[in-house]
Amino acid sequence: MSDVRIRRGTREDADFIAWVMLAASRAHLKRGPWDLIIGSDDAGCLEYLRRLAVAEPRSMAHYESFFVADVERGAAAALCGFKPDEAAWVTVGTAMAIVQRDLGWTDEDVAASHRRSQLFETCYPPDAGADWCIDFVATRPEFRRRGLVDALLHEAMREGVERGAKLAQIVQFVGNDPAQAAYEKVGFTVLDEWCSPEFEAAMGARGFRRLMRRL
Repeated sequence: MSDVRIRRGTREDADFIAWVMLAASRAHLKRGPWDLIIGSDDAGCLEYLRRLAVAEPRSMAHYESFFVADVERGAAAALCGFKPDEAAWVTVGTAMAIVQRDLGWTDEDVAASHRRSQLFETCYPPDAGADWCIDFVATRPEFRRRGLVDALLHEAMREGVERGAKLAQIVQFVGNDPAQAAYEKVGFTVLDEWCSPEFEAAMGARGFRRLMRRL
């Protein structure tokens, strides 16, 4: 697309990035990880994620971690790229705790969130040595099949190379075939799958599929 511009996310993108994180987490399913973590309706999930997108400390879910594709009518697609080290997971956990505090979550609310989230521990892939992760990939429905994800992936991989990364990873739900085709188009290949009957019964997908690409 000649009219697409790839740029860094800004604070003004917080509402859009919240939508991206929720839509990406659900993919082709009715609900995803954020639904379980937050335990709310769409409005509640989006408010939580909007706050997370601007929260300090700045985590992988912060707006500055996102690449945004602009078209003639504004932001149309986005994804994030980040270094998956221990500090990244600690930082996002801290940011989430601050959001939960600001939303008035009780200790019981936090405990319930942790219980719901344990479902993903049954089949989420363990570390495989990737030093660059791409996540939260989503395009507004009216702008799909226009090459926006392809452009965003190339920009995210360029950023990974600039930051010294050698191996990129994307994790998706098993069965999300359109997403997998987009990732394979830019050189990602399937490494493995992690599945569980409990996950499939609750979510409607067998588990997670991991794709890798050398940078």
